[in-house]
Amino acid sequence: MKRHFLYNTLLNIGLILMIFSAVAAYNSKQYPVLAISVVIVCVLVYLKYRLLKQVRQMTNKR
Repeated sequence: MKRHFLYNTLLNIGLILMIFSAVAAYNSKQYPVLAISVVIVCVLVYLKYRLLKQVRQMTNKR
């Protein structure tokens, strides 16, 4: 369970940093960087969704 907690924390930090990066890229009109940031945010949200689903399955089995 410690591994899941650490993974969740890293995903949260990554999401926050990428959202700040996307906002900064939008404000400075660097659209390629914005596109890359949005794609990375989508991947991180998907990974967080899978992690939450996996943790729910683990807790339901107990």
